Amino acid sequence: MDDEHFGSCLRRAREDRALTIGDISASTKVPRSAIEQLEAGALSSLPAHVFVRGFIRSYAKAVGINESRPLSLFDRAVNAKTEAARAEAASPVVDPTLAGVAPSLPGGVPVEEDETGRRRGLGFAVFVIILVAIATITLSLLLRRPPQSGEGLSMTRPASSPTMVATADVRADRSA
Repeated sequence: MDDEHFGSCLRRAREDRALTIGDISASTKVPRSAIEQLEAGALSSLPAHVFVRGFIRSYAKAVGINESRPLSLFDRAVNAKTEAARAEAASPVVDPTLAGVAPSLPGGVPVEEDETGRRRGLGFAVFVIILVAIATITLSLLLRRPPQSGEGLSMTRPASSPTMVATADVRADRSA
């Protein structure tokens, strides 16, 4: 009886009264899926603990048992899960490559480098190349020297250019 969890306690009480999960769902207004998860004792798939405690109270009332026993079993299960998570978080994580052990699957099959790692490296390389190209273009534009001897600084032509003189001569000939 010590290995009993809150869900089996509730299920046994429901079965003793010959009620179905649908009957409990209708009387408690708790979704059928939540009742099935309660009876299975699936803590990870249940909503927040405050809601589950309310579900357990409603369920216990619907089957006519005292709520203290299933609630204490639920609290014990939550505490055990929390302690297990805390213990797992406290254990050191060792990189298999640093420890000199090749990573492998449970059957002893060695794990090859996964495809996402290769793609991530390729994406990073493309990013660096684009960044270098942008920096090169920017620097070349900023460090460009002005043209030698002032060439290209003015767009107007001097008045004594041969094309203008020739044009003036042609106009003079036409007007005469």
